[in-house]
Amino acid sequence: MTDNQSAQLKPGRRINVGDVGETQKELETGKRFEIVEELDVIDGSSEFEQELEPVLKPKSSRFNFIGIFVISLLLLIAVETGYTIIEAMQESILLAGLYGFVLTTALLVLSKFLFKEAVSLKALKQQNLRQNDALRLMSSTQIGEAETWLQPLLKQHTDAEVKEFKACLKPHHTDKEVLHLYQTTLLVSKDEQAKAIINQHAKTSALLVSLSPMALLDMLSVLWRGISLIEKISQHYGIKLAYRSRIMLYKQLVKQMLFAGASELVSDLAATSLGAELLGKLSARAAQGLSAGVFTARLGYKTMELCRPLPKLEQKQSLLGQSAQGILSALLERTKTSKND
Repeated sequence: MTDNQSAQLKPGRRINVGDVGETQKELETGKRFEIVEELDVIDGSSEFEQELEPVLKPKSSRFNFIGIFVISLLLLIAVETGYTIIEAMQESILLAGLYGFVLTTALLVLSKFLFKEAVSLKALKQQNLRQNDALRLMSSTQIGEAETWLQPLLKQHTDAEVKEFKACLKPHHTDKEVLHLYQTTLLVSKDEQAKAIINQHAKTSALLVSLSPMALLDMLSVLWRGISLIEKISQHYGIKLAYRSRIMLYKQLVKQMLFAGASELVSDLAATSLGAELLGKLSARAAQGLSAGVFTARLGYKTMELCRPLPKLEQKQSLLGQSAQGILSALLERTKTSKND
């Protein structure tokens, strides 16, 4: 190549390959964001579940100023009651007997309440320990401990079911395999019954809200069905909620009952899972009923996850989607029936 030809050659334009790579990364990030956003619509209860999970678990008691105040108040009431009975005995024996009867009845009722509270708290602690042991055994390759863990749970099933389950057990089964067998045989039947209870309450809640003409009735309907669902699910798995845990859970229920962001949940759920065409078939009241039903189902599945022996509820996203489909079908059927009438 001559010098003249070299002088005529000009520097070529550089192509920034890094920009193309960055653009490709941005596109992939956008795709992942869209997928995650769609999944969050169905499983949008992560924040709610984090707030709800410690509610069903017993909290350690703390001796604080509130406890001192309560104890002082109880002592004051006891002293005042004693002085009242003494003065009543000086005035009239019948009046003193009446005071004594009322006081004795109150003490018996209080003792019964405290006994039930202690039993419920003990059951909750045992449930938490049982779930922690289950998490450990589900990854254990040892043999023998899982069968001991299962003994209290087998009492919740019929003799025929237990006999069939024990027939499937083999001496070489590890703890992990025993729990897997329990989950796919005995526990699956209880889970199916719990799912039926959840779907029934969710549909009822949705229909009540869709038929209710007042917002106050909507809130009362959701509160009523939510309380009933929590009680039935906990009793179904043999768990009795303590008074304190129940009150805290109901407070959480009232907080969520206000439907913070319920309209966004309905629109997103319809846009991603049900389609805009189906949403157009729903009236405003039916859409509100859908949000109430989905919330009730979400609450039920979280309660189910906390009360069942094995803590992890598999395919919870698909379960909530199936419940939403069932709720929508019930609302559409109700709408068709109303139009025909």
